[in-house]
Amino acid sequence: MILGVDCGQTALKAVIFDDEGRELGTGRCRTNVSVPAPHAAERDMAELAHQLDGVIRQAVSAADVDAGRIRAVGLVAHGDGIYPVDAAGRPTRPAFLALDGRSGPILDRWDREGVLAQTLALTGQRPHAGSQAPLAAWWSAHEPATLAATAHLLYCKDWLRLGLTGELATDTVEAASCVGRMDGEGYEPRALAAYGLLDLRPKLPTALRPAAVAGVVTDDAAKRTGLAAGTPVVTGTHDVVASALGSGATVPGDYSVQAGTYSVNQLIDGRRVSDERWQSRPWVVPGQWVAMGASPSSASNLDWFVRELMDGVDDPISVANREAAAVADDETTPIFHPFLFGSPYGPHASASFLGLRHWHGRPHLLRAVFEGVVFNHRMHLDALAERAPRRRIHLSGGAARSDVWSQLFADVLNCEVAVTESTEHGALGAAMLAGVGTGMFGDVEEATRACVRADRVFSPAAGQRTRWEDRYARYLHTVEALSAIWAAPAGLPS
Repeated sequence: MILGVDCGQTALKAVIFDDEGRELGTGRCRTNVSVPAPHAAERDMAELAHQLDGVIRQAVSAADVDAGRIRAVGLVAHGDGIYPVDAAGRPTRPAFLALDGRSGPILDRWDREGVLAQTLALTGQRPHAGSQAPLAAWWSAHEPATLAATAHLLYCKDWLRLGLTGELATDTVEAASCVGRMDGEGYEPRALAAYGLLDLRPKLPTALRPAAVAGVVTDDAAKRTGLAAGTPVVTGTHDVVASALGSGATVPGDYSVQAGTYSVNQLIDGRRVSDERWQSRPWVVPGQWVAMGASPSSASNLDWFVRELMDGVDDPISVANREAAAVADDETTPIFHPFLFGSPYGPHASASFLGLRHWHGRPHLLRAVFEGVVFNHRMHLDALAERAPRRRIHLSGGAARSDVWSQLFADVLNCEVAVTESTEHGALGAAMLAGVGTGMFGDVEEATRACVRADRVFSPAAGQRTRWEDRYARYLHTVEALSAIWAAPAGLPS
């Protein structure tokens, strides 16, 4: 048995899998986000560590197994943001989350000054507001005392692993997410210097391979979680990379899509290609890369709709799927821009329904949300398709639980969409890495053959391609038309 832990922006899950990747028991809880100021998104690190102990105990109880039989632990979590600790491993302030947008003006200045073009060439990345470097620059300007007291800048999974093992580290994927070298081996001091952050280099942890054993469960952690002391814990990685692995994407040319809080669209590549339209990071296999086009503009838009406009509806997700399917053929359905939480078009782009008429009701609005999310994914995927043909995508995240949404992905992308039988792709990917790191599997391809099984495959509906090309073109046209309004200083509220 293997334990996989996955901490996203909204939920923390611990899942115990058997050696063939089948789920035996799960513990989960919602994670909290505080908003102490406009555009801020923070998390209480001590609370999260306590929640980790709880979900592990829940998973062991749900599986009804002897925790001593768990052979390894893998942890993955949301990327970007900063989880800061002092020399003793204690938080120095609440964590910055990847949804934090306070550094937006700093990014704008770096763009005007040519800094972002310079660092793209050095790192293969174009940072967003929730990336480590712009967040650290905002922090340095506004809270220099807590930054000075901080000894280590961790990512989320590194903080969780520290609580289990007492060891500090990160992985090569996340180390490369903002200020990493082009070869994926460590940090790039020239990028830190370009950002004005060279003095942060000592605060960046050692980077290990995602499947490398980074420590073992301590006696104290064993008492808190119920795990056996001495259980190996591997380094882990960014949750979207683990989700790609857990959904069946393993070799160059494979596409994966995670439709959850973020629209994450990834292509495994045999070589690294820098482009401002995507981020280029090491894959879990040395010498391979993953090109990642992402924006905070996916299934979380439906979560908002359900929370705000379907209060009191029994089983609202099932109702949403049923109502969205009922108006699938209505060509008057409005266009929805899925930018409630952010966008790939700058910090001022906002969500909207365009083309709303008096005969439209909730089903039309829901259908528009479903379509708008897929259109945003396609924008990212079309850029990646310049690297490799798109014949099949491996879909995970909240949208993968919906046959309506999965079919819509197939229709709009004009390719097959594969959904696996696992419902916890990130945790499964974490467990697979733990299995590789402890010798249960020889490599990630062997882990995939053992643990990943296709459940449903969706093919594009016959005779629909022209329809979806036209609707997608209309969507892009409306985005272009609104861009001038979003960019205007006196435009829509940001």
